[in-house]
Amino acid sequence: MRTIYCGQLTTEQVDQTVTLCGWVNKRRDLGGLIFLDLRDREGIVQVVVDPDFKELFEVANSLRNEFCVQLSGVVRARPESQINDSMLSRESWKIFQIMAEFVEGFERMACVKPSVSIFGSARTSPDHPYYQLTIDIARELSDSGFSVVSGGGPGIMEAANKGAFEG
Repeated sequence: MRTIYCGQLTTEQVDQTVTLCGWVNKRRDLGGLIFLDLRDREGIVQVVVDPDFKELFEVANSLRNEFCVQLSGVVRARPESQINDSMLSRESWKIFQIMAEFVEGFERMACVKPSVSIFGSARTSPDHPYYQLTIDIARELSDSGFSVVSGGGPGIMEAANKGAFEG
């Protein structure tokens, strides 16, 4: 699915095609180009979508904050003049942008029944009271007709997935 996390991009990936998965943190349409700030658990990277790729541009135009996407594109180093240190904190965000060639919005999520997101610490152990409470809450939500959306990590997210599966 993904080849690298957003925050793990280094100069080694410049001019290489990468596949990223994450959430749209912000979307901007600046006179033809669409800029997506894509985030995952490791960081944020800017994705540039060119209108010359008509189908891709239409998909990117329909994306909104918090949409979950998978995209592939070539990593480009940002020109020094385009680095905005005031809003940047990670090297990958400062230096790299992805020239998107392919974006797949997980459109099937649009068809999901009403849902509740459950996220929490990956450090919560299975013997912690919150772990069992999360299982119970996720099971109740699932039994009540809600989809439970959570990450794939350990701790609270694992408990949410476990409870939703049991429900």
